[in-house]
Amino acid sequence: MASPIYFFTRSGCIWCQKMKPSIDEINKTLNDEQKIEILSIDDQKSKTIYDNIIRMNKLQNVVPLMYNSNIGTTLLGYKDIRDIRKFLKAEPIDYKKPLTPLPHFDIKNSSGKDLDNWKKDVILWYEINKANLPSNIVDKEKMIDMVYKQFIAYRTKPLTIEERLSKLEEQSHEPQNYREECERMNKELKNLKLQIKKLKRLK
Repeated sequence: MASPIYFFTRSGCIWCQKMKPSIDEINKTLNDEQKIEILSIDDQKSKTIYDNIIRMNKLQNVVPLMYNSNIGTTLLGYKDIRDIRKFLKAEPIDYKKPLTPLPHFDIKNSSGKDLDNWKKDVILWYEINKANLPSNIVDKEKMIDMVYKQFIAYRTKPLTIEERLSKLEEQSHEPQNYREECERMNKELKNLKLQIKKLKRLK
């Protein structure tokens, strides 16, 4: 007999991988008929079941997803083991929400100093909201590391064709400007020499 509870996952889903150990731990306490059935939507048959559930319940295409076929309830996104157990018992789940939005960082238009200030704001934000953070939020160190890597990657990204052409155009003018500047300085030097000669004659 098939299990009435499904856990949908897919390859490359980090949150699915993070949630699966909790599913495995719970399954150890259940008999074969009660065990949560783990289905990857990479498999076409599992994908068909998943698509039907999504369509019937008017849900977004999200994984991980749990579905209780007995009563038609769903659990979307990553949840910790306590919330999974509540779902299996059809108990209400308390959804936590931060008191304030996570500080925004503009990667394209910010400096290294801006990044340092953002880090301080983020550390403070995690501290203020530590009792109100949902279980699927990235931890503080990982959040800072991710943004830092994106910031560095943007600052060291290869130039676009347009940027390279613009740079080449600027460089192509440099020799001409240099020659013009040299000619101007030579003229000034000649004028100075003439003035010195005139002064010597007057003496």
